[in-house]
Amino acid sequence: MTLGTPLTEVGKAEKAEKKSHPHSMTDIQVLVFIVCAMATMTLALLDESIVASAVLPIVRDLDPAHGIERFPWLITSYLLAATAAQPLYGRLSDSFGPRPVYLSALATFLAGSALCAGAQSLPLLILFRAVQGLGGGGLISMTLIVIATLYPPKSRAGRTNTGGLLISAGIIAGPMIGGPLSQELSWRWIFLLNVPLAGLALAGIAWALRLSVRGTRRPVDFFGSALVASATCALLLGITTYGEQHSFSGPVVPYISGGLMMFVLFAVRQLKVVAPLMPLTLFKDRVFRYAVILQFLGGLALLSLPVFLINYLNIVRGVDLNAVGLYLIPLAVGVVLVFLTWGRVIGRTGRCKPVLIATTATAVAATAGLAMAVADAPMWQLDVLLVLLGAGLGGVTQIALFMNQSAAAPDQLGVVTTTSRFATMMGITIGSGVLGAVLNARFASSAQASGITDPDSAATGLAGLPPAGRHLVTAAFAHATGTVLLTAAGLLLLALITALLMSDVNVNELTEAAEEAREDARTDAEHTLSDPLHPAGPAGLGSEGSGPRGDGGRPA
Repeated sequence: MTLGTPLTEVGKAEKAEKKSHPHSMTDIQVLVFIVCAMATMTLALLDESIVASAVLPIVRDLDPAHGIERFPWLITSYLLAATAAQPLYGRLSDSFGPRPVYLSALATFLAGSALCAGAQSLPLLILFRAVQGLGGGGLISMTLIVIATLYPPKSRAGRTNTGGLLISAGIIAGPMIGGPLSQELSWRWIFLLNVPLAGLALAGIAWALRLSVRGTRRPVDFFGSALVASATCALLLGITTYGEQHSFSGPVVPYISGGLMMFVLFAVRQLKVVAPLMPLTLFKDRVFRYAVILQFLGGLALLSLPVFLINYLNIVRGVDLNAVGLYLIPLAVGVVLVFLTWGRVIGRTGRCKPVLIATTATAVAATAGLAMAVADAPMWQLDVLLVLLGAGLGGVTQIALFMNQSAAAPDQLGVVTTTSRFATMMGITIGSGVLGAVLNARFASSAQASGITDPDSAATGLAGLPPAGRHLVTAAFAHATGTVLLTAAGLLLLALITALLMSDVNVNELTEAAEEAREDARTDAEHTLSDPLHPAGPAGLGSEGSGPRGDGGRPA
């Protein structure tokens, strides 16, 4: 800058520089954080499904006698821990700032991965998977919170491309990596690979992430957290047990009734505590209320479908489980396309609701179309419908979450994000149980003559049947899958009605308001630092705990 540069130009340059470095982070720090955050999200997404393709090596090594019966708990324990911890992550983030909570979640995921890699028994592996899920559930939510903190809504809408790629990678890579890796090397490498990658990400984020958000320092309701975690686990255990037994016998009813009772107690407590984990007053807002309902229905009827599609491709179409990811590429393409589209449309128009309605309607049409096509349609028709289903899968819950975050107050961003994620994850887990029960009932009634009435044993039992029996089983499984998809389409129709009732969010207006608030806060901070009588001013900068601080007590 020369001495002759006008002061107005200097001010514009300084303002542009501050905008390019959110929260006093340099361009390099922002880049390092984004790369590390995307890497950790990819690991967390992969670990939700990658274990399912390594069943036989894990069972053969740790529990040959009862491993097949207990193996589903490797997936269930991860999902239970990740879901139950969501409300606590949101309140901790709002109270202490996103940075220390993010690093704690990543460290927990890293420790859980290392413990899983060294597990010497299946019960221990199930326990360590819960530790891994506790961290993995926080990684995704905290990444969303930090990105929402760094960027205003309009700018964030234009940065959705990477999210679509990550979801697509999780859909394709999970089934394709776990099987070959466990067969060629060892199933332990599924978890060992996380250790160096998560370790590098932890170091990179600890160095790069600098946030001026310190949190409200409000008390955290740990008893309420334990209550909602217990309620979540009891309810999901009841649904999971019902999915295994196909009846309400045994502990199913006590689990479900106990879980619902604890949820009621948790709701009562939220009305009394000073800093609730899920403020019930948020449900007065038309955006939040309908967005949470939409995310639950989206998780219930849409995000739980890939596992049913994988089983369909394996049993009906004869696709090997190690190669099934290739047949899901059209689904992943739909996810990427809609992420490339909705972020740009919202960024240009500022309106979210039209895009939300369009993607939800696409999801309804795609699931209904797949229900009609699974019996005998050629693969190219299935591929087209899978692309459309991917458009719904990448749009419905993601846009609802974006709207929720955009409309949230800064001091409630963590609670809003994790409550939204909690609704989605509850929907996925409940959807797996409910739609699984639909599949079981429909298959059992159609395949009685073959002697195979359990869809879980259909894949292994096909080889021992004559051609007529195999045709009967595959046809029954196709019709059962069609019934599941029709049920999902009906639930998504409710989601479409919810989207129509939801208030729109104008990201242009919200972005302008956020920039004005940030500029006012920066001006107030500058006035405070220039005031010699203020504790944070020049006279008080040497005292402990004074001055502008970033998360973790580091200078911003």
